[in-house]
Formats: sequence, structure tokens, C-alpha cells
Amino acid sequence: MATRSQPKLLAQGKPRTSGGGSRPWRVRLYAPSTGSNKYQVFFKAPAGEGEPWRRVLRRASSEEEARKIFAQAEAALDTEQATPVGADVRASRTIQMLGEEYLKESLARGKQPRTMEQRISRLNAHVLPTIGDVPVTKWRVEHSRRVMEKGSRTLFCRRGREDLRGQLAAMRKLAWRLGWLDRSIDPLDGLEIGRATVHHGATAQYVDPRLRPETRQVKAMAAAADKLCGSDGTDPLMTRLPLFGTKIRVAGFGGLRLGEQNALRAIDVFFEHGYVHVNGSWITPRKALGFRGPVKNHVLHEVPLPKSLMHDELLPRVRELLDLSPTASLQQVINAQEAERQRRASLAQRERDKALAWWNYPVPPEDELWLFVDTVTGLPVKPEMHNERWHRVRLWVEENDTERSWPKTIVYRNLRHHAATKWFHEELGEPWEVVAQYLGDKLTTVLNHYVRAGEDALRDSVSKLMSR
Repeated sequence: MATRSQPKLLAQGKPRTSGGGSRPWRVRLYAPSTGSNKYQVFFKAPAGEGEPWRRVLRRASSEEEARKIFAQAEAALDTEQATPVGADVRASRTIQMLGEEYLKESLARGKQPRTMEQRISRLNAHVLPTIGDVPVTKWRVEHSRRVMEKGSRTLFCRRGREDLRGQLAAMRKLAWRLGWLDRSIDPLDGLEIGRATVHHGATAQYVDPRLRPETRQVKAMAAAADKLCGSDGTDPLMTRLPLFGTKIRVAGFGGLRLGEQNALRAIDVFFEHGYVHVNGSWITPRKALGFRGPVKNHVLHEVPLPKSLMHDELLPRVRELLDLSPTASLQQVINAQEAERQRRASLAQRERDKALAWWNYPVPPEDELWLFVDTVTGLPVKPEMHNERWHRVRLWVEENDTERSWPKTIVYRNLRHHAATKWFHEELGEPWEVVAQYLGDKLTTVLNHYVRAGEDALRDSVSKLMSR
């Protein structure tokens, strides 16, 4: 009877004694045996806590794939990481499972509810319906192109398509880190989004000056909101937001984001210093109650406001919230504010969480000292209601103050652009480094948004040529 030939040994690793046993062992790679077309990689791997290591066999259909498994096993044993899994496990790791891991990691990294909602939406609307059942090991650029093609049918703005590609890139990075996708494979290689036309010297994030409202327009919108939402207003839908005009001024002359405006409290206004302390953001998840969360990028910052806004509009509201007399002096208000800050600081010191301070000590939303509220709920207004009231004010100005009407193309958040350019930089003469501090942004972000290289030189050249 003829003996069966032994498979040819193609490679073997370094001698190892881990896993028990008296003799050393090695990771070995064998060529296909007679009657088989599968390459074989043998090694040992831990079976469980306190249990002896088990012998593991991994098969591959090509020598290239087998040598990759061999190298992975050697590297995993050297660094005491997980050894290569079987083909059945690799096949079960689909894009859908990768998406679930991506969302879990996003939660673990403390991403805000609105951010999570956007990531879940992109995953469910574009990624999973297209390539959800594709194994991660077989994820290639043609799959990514299918996702982007599907997205292009519903995402009409460039920013939406960039966000979708960015999510694919984040999932690719996670797949590499988890070892689900070989790092030599890039499923986004060559996947480009059409370039947008930009001004010479401007970045893709540059905000066109036409989208930065004029100061006269900001004042007109605030005055109209005072009229429509104030005590003399006749529409109950508008009077639910009694300080809407003040809120517009805080946005237009302070540059606060909408969530930061909504999260302002009586204790966040420092009248003696002339600024507000921006330390939180009002967050409203879908189908859930709103809550006060951290400020964007977790960067606390102070924003100076005009004295007229601080003393004529915010001071009466703070008196009311602190249960002081309408005639209480400024010093009495400051003393009451500091007493409340100290009370919260003392409570924070008793907590185990040492990151708590006066400004982030948790208080039930209904008991907070909110500056701007919806009088029906007693809580900060929802973004949807805020925007609806904003458009009502805009239409009123368009009909009654045509010289200072607010263009429909300029949205509410562009008040922040006014604060950065027209107010802080041009009116107050602050350098961009200071403007970035006031906005709570990185300097590079601010420069990308508002500065176009060569713009000053162009202006000088035009001035010279005007006289020739």
C-alpha cells in the first residue's frame, strides 16, 4: 500500500514555548497536499483563561493569502494580540457588523446625540442598503462607489456627500484597526468627489462675503423681533419667545452657536467683566427630552458683549431669575450670582466626579436659570420652533423695512459670521487669533472660513489703478 505523501513545508516561524508543553513549536505554512488545493497554516492559540492552548489550522486558497495569515499569526503571537480567525468568522464580519462597531465606538468617544443621529441616518439610508451584506474582507472601491452613487441621488449639497465619504473613511480606519481588513487594501482608493469652484486664495470652507450679513440688517431683525415677540406683541405664537430680539443680538454681536445661546443661564453672565462664560450647549435629540451638554469641542471660552446689551437687556432678566427686586443694584446682582456659583461649586466638591464644577454641576432642566425660554415649556426653545419664528421675523422685515431686509439666502447661523468679521475683526479691530478665542474655534478653522490669501493685495492694486 502506497504511503500518502506529506505536504511541503513552505515557511516556519521562530521557536516558541508559550502555551504549555515540553517541546518548542513554530507557526508553519504548508503547500496543498495531494488531492487538495488549500494551503494550510498551523499554530497554537489560547483557548481560555487557565486552559491549555489549542492547535489551530487556518486554510487559504492561494499562497499569497496563506502567507498573509502566516505573517498575521507571527505578529499576533509576538505582540500577544488575537490570532487570525477562521474563514467562517471572517465571512460573518460584514459591513453591517462594522457599522454597528462604528456606532459603539462613537458612543464610547462621547459623541453628541445630534452627531450620532446623523451617523445612524447615513448608515441606514446609504451604506447598509447598498453594501450591508458584503464581508469586510471583500470590501473594495467598487462597493464604496455604489454607496456614493446612491447618496448622490438624495444628497444634493457637496457638504452632505463629503460627510458620507468621511463616514466611509472612518469605517475603513476602524476595520484596519480591528484587523478585519488588510491594511494593504484601501476601499476608498481613487474615490474622489468632484472639486468645487473656489475663489483664488480661498479654501473650500471659505464663507462668501455675500453670506455675511451687514450690521444694519442684524439690528433690523433684532428690532423686529422685539416688536413681534415683546410684551406688546399680539401673536401668541411669537410672544412665547419674549427675548428673541435679545437672543439675536447675542448671536450677532457675540457669535455664539444656537445651542450655546439656548444654554445660557443667569450665572453665566459676568457683568463686572463685560462678557458671558460659554460653558454648555442645549442638546435636543430626536424623540427625547432636551438636556444641557458640553460646549462644542469641550472648549470653554468667554465672549464680550456690548454694554448696552449686557445692562439694558440681560440685567433685568437676571434680576428676575435670581428673585431680586427690579430696582436691585448691579452689585446686588453680582453678589447673588456669585453666591449661586459658590453653592453649586460646593455641591460639586461632594461628588465623586472631580470634573464637576459650578458651571457643569447637573441641575434638572426645569429648575435651571435659563436666559432664553419658551414660556409654555419653561425650557430652551426647540431648534425647529426657533427657525420657524425666525422666518416670521424675516418676512415682517421684508415687508415693513425693505431697505434693511434680510436676504432669504442668509440663514440664522450666519449671525455668527457677522460677529466674526463685521463686528470682532472690522469694528473692534481684533486679530484673527482673538476672534478664534471668542468663537471657541481653532485659528485654522477661522482663517479657512474668513480669510482669502491675496485679498488685501488685490484691494491695494485696485485702489492704485483707480487713479490711472
